[in-house]
Amino acid sequence: MRMEWAGQPADVREIGSGTPIVLVHGYPLDGAMWSGVARALSARFRVLKPDLPGRGNTEAPAPDSIEGYADFLEVIVAGLEGPVGLAGFSFGGYICMAYLKRGAEKVRAAAFVDTRAVADDDAGRNKRDETIAAVRSNGVAPVMESMPARLLSPESFAKRDLLERVQRIISRQKPETLEADLVAMRDRPDSSGFLAKISIPTLVVVGGRDVIAPPADSEAMAAAIPGARLVTIPGAGHLTPMERPKAVSAALEEFFGSALS
Repeated sequence: MRMEWAGQPADVREIGSGTPIVLVHGYPLDGAMWSGVARALSARFRVLKPDLPGRGNTEAPAPDSIEGYADFLEVIVAGLEGPVGLAGFSFGGYICMAYLKRGAEKVRAAAFVDTRAVADDDAGRNKRDETIAAVRSNGVAPVMESMPARLLSPESFAKRDLLERVQRIISRQKPETLEADLVAMRDRPDSSGFLAKISIPTLVVVGGRDVIAPPADSEAMAAAIPGARLVTIPGAGHLTPMERPKAVSAALEEFFGSALS
């Protein structure tokens, strides 16, 4: 899909045909994190996996707010014929929530994958500030060293090929993009009150060993969204689309196949 953002080309890769599904990646990653899931879903859907601003071939600088990223998502959806499905992983889930608050009439189903509705508490904001300072001083290295062990369950972390793929994705990110993302996450609003207003079919997916967005948070989200379904992926950590792509693909295919039919 060809589009521009802030006067520059944006990289929105697509595969397959049919009803469009937009997969929004997380921090500190890019659209490649969805590759396995996108391939599986492409047998039934037109799957779009954009690189958000500041990464890959989307050359425009990253915004430093979730609303700025929601603007980018809005342009993508505007170029599609409805109905549209959205799936947001972690940081991408925050972006999808912000976009849904605007009405998002074309979006008829949404999946929140390993994400949270609550805002950062004081300790969380302080941790973001510490990471921002580390990135300013030492670039991507502190994030590449610390994040994989938090993104992956111990079982997944022990898989050398998976660990190396995660490290490669993180290593190619720009320090200024990571900093913008950290500011956006630190300052994001609490969306807990919005959950009860979601009126489209919704799926919540979480890794059973997620330490970043723990299962209890996903359980609370699913309970607050009318009619939402919850799928827990046993043994997976936070990065379920890369740790358990078959399980995540199966959950998304069943959900979107029913919700968008």
